Amino acid sequence: MSTPANSAPPNGTPSGGPKRHTHKERTYNVNFGANTGSSPGGNSGFNGDSGGGGASDRHQGDRLIHMIERIEIRSDKDIIAMAKAINHLGRELYLILGMRAEELNGVLSQYKGKWYTFGAQSRIKARLVSAHLKVSAEAAKALGVGALKMAHAFDRHFVKPEQEAKQKRNGKQARPTFTIGED
Repeated sequence: MSTPANSAPPNGTPSGGPKRHTHKERTYNVNFGANTGSSPGGNSGFNGDSGGGGASDRHQGDRLIHMIERIEIRSDKDIIAMAKAINHLGRELYLILGMRAEELNGVLSQYKGKWYTFGAQSRIKARLVSAHLKVSAEAAKALGVGALKMAHAFDRHFVKPEQEAKQKRNGKQARPTFTIGED
């Protein structure tokens, strides 16, 4: 075995001895792509789901996203169906992200590092780190609430005026509405 031109040992350590490895945590390769079948780990996607697996392998969010994408808006029922599907997706994401944030907070608050860098502060730092994921959970909640507000606004601006115009045309009286405190 010959030494390189700069006369450094072949394994890269200055002493020529065995290479020192200080990072002992195990690392994992994660593929954040679509299920194309050309990924190095086989046909696995975002969270290790197999491409041909059944419903037990996949998360409900995948089905909800697929359902939202497939809706063609042709009538008012399609708009309501889209709003319900987006609301369900937002609720699902809100629950998942909220639980994962709590899990992250629990794991990081138990971390015991060097005495001069961590200690009781690890709980505070864990809360600061997990707060970002909680903000994402709140954004997912806003997604679901926004879909319901969109459906209500559609009803108020399009459906109700259409119904009122149809009732006036037919000469029917509008149904009494719910009121509080008025006689």
